[in-house]
Amino acid sequence: MSAEVSHGPMLIGHFFNILLMGVVLAQSYIYLVTYQKRDKLWMKLFVVFLLLINVINTALQFAYMYTSLILHFSDVDYLLNITILFAVSAALTGIVSGSVQLFFAWRVKILTSNIWLVALVVVTAVAGTVGAIGSTAEAMRAGTFLKFQEIKSWVILWLVSACVADMLITVILVWHLRRHKTGFQASDELVDKIIRSTVQTGLITSVCAIVDLITYLLVSNSLHLLFNFPLSKLYTNTLMSSLNSRGGWAYDSSANNHSHSHTTGGIVSTSGGTASRTKKSDTAVLRFGANTRPEVFVSVEQHEMGDIQRIESEDIKVANDNVSTTSREPWESETKNAGSNV
Repeated sequence: MSAEVSHGPMLIGHFFNILLMGVVLAQSYIYLVTYQKRDKLWMKLFVVFLLLINVINTALQFAYMYTSLILHFSDVDYLLNITILFAVSAALTGIVSGSVQLFFAWRVKILTSNIWLVALVVVTAVAGTVGAIGSTAEAMRAGTFLKFQEIKSWVILWLVSACVADMLITVILVWHLRRHKTGFQASDELVDKIIRSTVQTGLITSVCAIVDLITYLLVSNSLHLLFNFPLSKLYTNTLMSSLNSRGGWAYDSSANNHSHSHTTGGIVSTSGGTASRTKKSDTAVLRFGANTRPEVFVSVEQHEMGDIQRIESEDIKVANDNVSTTSREPWESETKNAGSNV
């Protein structure tokens, strides 16, 4: 087996891994600066934990590629060996993917309060992590890439579980968000934006895991590692993108306060503000950079119903006043005219 066949895909995958590591660093910096005083301590520690695991994973991959392609250049026997530097990458990737999926399982719990859906996501996420750690142990036991196909049961458990967990998270979140559309254009556009973001981020990791599994099962060389090496960074960027995008998911009614005579009340309540509807047009102003947590949609339906009832009562009151005024004005006019004639 030549270096081109065995380590060529690894080298390309390592390049993608480094590029995505730069994105992880940028996303982490933005998060820690923006949400330093807003998010809870455990969430910030969780982000730091993922960052450290990714740094270690990238460093170990770099050390393995340098040792194999530089220090052991043209050493075919060494290229066939599975070292600890290579094998531990699977375990670290599984830890990252499992941690991210458990975070989204927590989000599912906050949004749906359905313990069975949460349990389903947790089981598949843990199974994927166990499969990744088992793949590392079995790869070390095999000792050579010539026996790499012998550990396929662990690899299948790892990648299939990870893919199923990603799909479950995406389907559950999309289903829940679609059920909580308000019927108002501004809030529905916001929900659609979050749905698109959820589908896109879940689709990236799912497709990468599926392609990794297919190439592993169908191709005997290391082509699958081209997709496996950057996998941990894709999961981390999925999480960081979700956390950092919360700034654009808030409503603001301050812009409508200048036209208070037309304002009838807030439509959708989030932890960042409200969206106001006017009698002239159903418009809302978005505030970017607000501190809106992912679980803001838990009580959307309650706030919506309360605000609509208040709006309807105000509209009925205004309508009754108008009717009373309309019916009273002719009578007053006739009385006045009669008095003047007398």
